[in-house]
Amino acid sequence: MANEQGDNWRLHIKVGNAYVPIAGETNLEWQSQNTENDISDKDSGVYGATQYGNKKITFTVAGNLKLPDPGFAALEAASNASPPAADIQIKKGANVKYQGPVGIGNFSATFPKGQPATYSVNLANSAAPTVNALSAADASS
Repeated sequence: MANEQGDNWRLHIKVGNAYVPIAGETNLEWQSQNTENDISDKDSGVYGATQYGNKKITFTVAGNLKLPDPGFAALEAASNASPPAADIQIKKGANVKYQGPVGIGNFSATFPKGQPATYSVNLANSAAPTVNALSAADASS
């Protein structure tokens, strides 16, 4: 089994009826965590008891700013909406690994002297995704 490479993993944002990539993407980070709930009580003794609850899925995406770009324009418009939200897909090539609504947190761009302008954005699920399959086999496999 070969190591997974990140080159084909991309964020796509819904524009009309289609999902389009954000040009210039250099990094995509996918995190999933469940809230930890302490369910210990006075009968638990010295040992606590824990259960896990709601799932939060977050994405951090960064890249080199390439304008004009319909994907970046859609992301910017969504970040300025109230509430700031969008429908996204995370794709590996043509294979959808995640699809669902997200809220948009940080949305920023940096313009350093003599270097490429860059962007970064933080996203978090705002409801249950319709696809959440990081390790699913690719359709071509």
